[in-house]
Amino acid sequence: MQLKQIMQKKVVTASPDATIREVAKKMKDYRIGYLLLTNGESIKGCVTDRDIVVWLAGGKDPDATKISSIMRTNVISSAPDTDVFDASRLMARKKIRRLPVVEGNKLLGLVSVSDLASVIEEEVDNFFHVEEAYQI
Repeated sequence: MQLKQIMQKKVVTASPDATIREVAKKMKDYRIGYLLLTNGESIKGCVTDRDIVVWLAGGKDPDATKISSIMRTNVISSAPDTDVFDASRLMARKKIRRLPVVEGNKLLGLVSVSDLASVIEEEVDNFFHVEEAYQI
C-alpha cells in the first residue's frame, strides 16, 4: 500500500507571514497540533503546538511576531508512491509523527503515525491470514 492511498488530502496550512497568535488560533479552531506553513502549494516550514508553547513561555508578544521566526524549515517529506512500511521506517528513524506527502514541490497530503498504524495492522493481519490459508 502506498501513502497516496491513505494520506489526508485536506491539509490545514498557514502562511509563514501569519502571526504566532493567528497560527495558534487556527490550530485551536481545527483541533490540530501540527501545521504546515506554505507559500501556495510549496512547504516552507512546520510548527507544532509545543513549539508555540515553548516560545510563549519566553513572555514575548504573539501578535508582533511572525510564525516564520519559530518555524522549523527542515521538513521531512515523502513521495505519494512511497510504501507505508518504508514511510513508517523513515518516521521512526527521523523521530517524527507526521509526514507531508509531496510531489515535486507541491503538497498533496499528510500522513500521521496513527494513519500508518491502522494500515500496517491491517496489512500484518492480512499476511497472517494468507499464511494460515497455505499451511498444510
